[in-house]
Amino acid sequence: MSQPPLTVFYSPAYAVDGKMETVSKSKLVAGLIESGAAGEVRLEAPKPATRRELELIHEAEYVRHTLEDKGAFLEVGPWSRPLLDSILASTGGMRDAVKEALKNGRSGSLSSGLHHARRNSGNGFCQFNGLALAALEALKKVKTVGILDLDAHAGGGTFDILGDHPQVYLADVTVSSFDSWEPTDKNRHFYVDVEKPKAYLGHVEDALLTLERVDFLIYNAGMDTYEKAGGMKGITKEIILQREKRVVEWARARKIPHIFALAGGYKWGGLTLEQVAELHLETVKAFAA
Repeated sequence: MSQPPLTVFYSPAYAVDGKMETVSKSKLVAGLIESGAAGEVRLEAPKPATRRELELIHEAEYVRHTLEDKGAFLEVGPWSRPLLDSILASTGGMRDAVKEALKNGRSGSLSSGLHHARRNSGNGFCQFNGLALAALEALKKVKTVGILDLDAHAGGGTFDILGDHPQVYLADVTVSSFDSWEPTDKNRHFYVDVEKPKAYLGHVEDALLTLERVDFLIYNAGMDTYEKAGGMKGITKEIILQREKRVVEWARARKIPHIFALAGGYKWGGLTLEQVAELHLETVKAFAA
């Protein structure tokens, strides 16, 4: 029996025009999906993350400050209702992607700005940690969850929130020391800062090996690893395409539910925002194939 179409979570609330890539590129990715460029994919609006959900992963005072202090500076700019709505929708999309994957095997959300957010603070354009929320949602139904973080930068926020959780496995392959973290449990943690581009895919394979025992995979699919999107010289688009294919094949071979988030991807290397969106579409294509 064939799989149902891939459901990806997105709503217009995700995107704030004129702001940085974290909160603007999803609109272009959604447009490409709607054009049929990713194959048979269905977009669905998620329910925004609630205060109660956010307080499962963040300290209550930090949540209150973000939601209520209109003088606050959020990680992606000065407080505004559109920015707050974007963050809540994007965070909620990760929770709803988990629910969809538990039913139909795979899903994703056009979410960015997740993995640097800590329990009591934001960091690196990330306000709330939707990866952590997704992990806790999955653990309502499964015994173990793996978070594979292939953003250019380390997911120190995710480690801060979930590093001590005995049912969560973290695998982080970076090309930048920003937000680095030190594994405290060799059985559940894998971290490497890649030094040479030719070694990159091998390190991804090593990361996947450490996740063999998980029942659910959350994939933070950063495109900023690519040499022209803010990443490492020598990591080509072909390497990125191989990476996406390998991650999906790995999850399918083990018959475990799997979801993705867009994560990082920037114009820093000279790309247009449209080209950044086309890169992120490769993740959607891999999941939809």
